[in-house]
Amino acid sequence: MLLNDDNETVLYEVSLEADAAIEGPFDTWLRDHIADMLQLDGFLSAEILIDKSTPAGRIRRIVQYRLRNEAALERYLREHAPVMRQHGIDLFGDRFTAGRRTLAHREEFIRGAVSTDNCLNCGEVLTGQHCSHCGQRARVRVLSLGGLLRDLFGDMIDFDSRIWRTLFPLALRPGQLTAEYLRGRRTYYTPPFRMYLTLSVVFFLATSIGANPGDDIKFDVDPNGSANLQLSEGDTATPGTGQVKAGQTPKTMTSPPSDAGGSDASKPAGTARTAAKPNPAAPAKLDPERQKLVDTIVEKVAEKDRARARKELEQEFAKLTPGQVAPIKRVVDDPCGGDNIKLDIGPMGQKWLPKAQEACRKIVADSKGFGRAVYQNIPKMMFIFLPLIAAVMFVLYLGSGRYYVEHLLFFVHYHAFFFLAGLAVVLLERGATLFGDTSLGHGLDRLGKFLTLVLVFYVPYYLFRAMRRVYAQGRFVTVVKYSMLVVGYVFFMALTVVGLLAYTALTL
Repeated sequence: MLLNDDNETVLYEVSLEADAAIEGPFDTWLRDHIADMLQLDGFLSAEILIDKSTPAGRIRRIVQYRLRNEAALERYLREHAPVMRQHGIDLFGDRFTAGRRTLAHREEFIRGAVSTDNCLNCGEVLTGQHCSHCGQRARVRVLSLGGLLRDLFGDMIDFDSRIWRTLFPLALRPGQLTAEYLRGRRTYYTPPFRMYLTLSVVFFLATSIGANPGDDIKFDVDPNGSANLQLSEGDTATPGTGQVKAGQTPKTMTSPPSDAGGSDASKPAGTARTAAKPNPAAPAKLDPERQKLVDTIVEKVAEKDRARARKELEQEFAKLTPGQVAPIKRVVDDPCGGDNIKLDIGPMGQKWLPKAQEACRKIVADSKGFGRAVYQNIPKMMFIFLPLIAAVMFVLYLGSGRYYVEHLLFFVHYHAFFFLAGLAVVLLERGATLFGDTSLGHGLDRLGKFLTLVLVFYVPYYLFRAMRRVYAQGRFVTVVKYSMLVVGYVFFMALTVVGLLAYTALTL
């Protein structure tokens, strides 16, 4: 424990040696002299020390004055020292001598209250469990395995830690963490950006356990030259030819429209649907060209679904006209050719078309690899999206006196909540998969679906309630700004997603 935290104080030490014959009068004068010195501005205390190693016939007194700072000492030496010294000379003449020195104050300790060891990192004298200069712990011994694990998970298993104090308001008290941070109450909670990074890393790690979410991102080029991404379940996609799922046919290979065949338009809806059903007893007979197309498509379907996909594709191809088969053949032969990939953005489209076609061919060759790359780049997209949406909020609250960083902090907390909610859903889904067809597995599955349903309503409410708490405006004004924020949210989300896809495709 430090007695004085003012590191500017100095010690002014005066060493006085006199004849032993004048010891009594000399000590009396010295005490009065010290009392006069303590009346001067800047002097805080004084202490008389006796040096017992003085030769016989002599006495030595050491006086240590503590002054507020060096400026006070310099003022004394300049303005008062000659007068104070002359008084002693007038009384005792040359029967005493005096020597002086100045000591800078460092630290003062009470025995047993603190360690007097030095920090192994920066060399500072330790005054507690942590170094006051660099923050390193006083104890830096090599940890045991148990100690290392406690260091790693200590904050998580300690229910009084900042993590648990942070997660509760993050989940159930929208906007409270932002409001508390802006009020200056920060040590009690986990720092916002650290919390955001931790939750996002844990979320993406949890989603990748037992499955690769990027495998569900599929690339599709239709006969009209439009490229798009689809999300599917299972490995049943046909790159470059549309989305093929078990029991379904590709979107580009449905029954011909009424102006192609002419007969469907005159049939009732129910009749048309009945005619579209496959007839196992009478398999469709295809010409070699159409059969080759079916074989090519079926090869790209998961093996367990090939028989069903072949039957349905043969049924559909048997009803297509030659004019409808031609674009399908073009897509199957070269989904990324100039007839299929089009960039309708003026002269710039021709400049970027070769690069787009090259990226398309890489994607078609490895659609799963593209999906994984998209998924891996989502965190980068979020780091771009956050400043953009914070700029929207800054515009909505112009004149409020708030800085841009305050709006950014608001969305850091909001997206941290989003990752926390998503993590809860993912963990319930993984738990249901792990326990499978058991009562616990079914219970986790139902709980996950219920939580998902609740979040559909709670997530938008969370944003509204957080805006009300942080910005403290009326309901009507908040509703108007909330609506404008949602529009900006959708716009910039679409913009960053397009940028994400373009960046991923061009960096494969």
